[in-house]
Amino acid sequence: MFRSWFVVGALVLLFGAAAVLGVVAMFRAKSVAARADAAAAGLLAAVMAAVGLGWAPYSVVLFGAVIGVVFLWFAVRIVYQGTRLGEAGRWPAIYGAATAALSGWVLLSAARGTGSPSDHPAHQLAVILADILGGLLMLFAATGWLLGTFAMPAESKSHAVPRLKGVREALMAAGLAIAFYAVS
Repeated sequence: MFRSWFVVGALVLLFGAAAVLGVVAMFRAKSVAARADAAAAGLLAAVMAAVGLGWAPYSVVLFGAVIGVVFLWFAVRIVYQGTRLGEAGRWPAIYGAATAALSGWVLLSAARGTGSPSDHPAHQLAVILADILGGLLMLFAATGWLLGTFAMPAESKSHAVPRLKGVREALMAAGLAIAFYAVS
């Protein structure tokens, strides 16, 4: 699907780095739920790196199952959010579920577009606009993660995002933005 070496390289670099940071976060997490969240995010990034390499048409069922399990994990975290000290609330789980859903859309678009660009069945105006809007949304998300991690004012009442998580999520969002560009 992805014909440009620059796009493939960017996808593999961004998603690969996000997967590595997910594994590191898994070992540094203090609770079981945080470890599982980091493992799910790292697994999602690894699957998207494989999609970026062009393996989507050959393993769409396997990759779809993995993305579905990650989505299901975050959906369960939304419903059964603990109230223990250190729990971040429902919003990280909602964001993780949305990221998994957008990754599933990219997977399906990449798997369907194996022929020439003119044979791609999703080249309709609404789908192209949705892909472009998804790419812009993820570009803003990547910017937000970086700002929340590195540019939090000292007088702010909000807490800065932990650097490991902020960089991982920014890399994942930037990779999804490039993937949306590539499938549109």
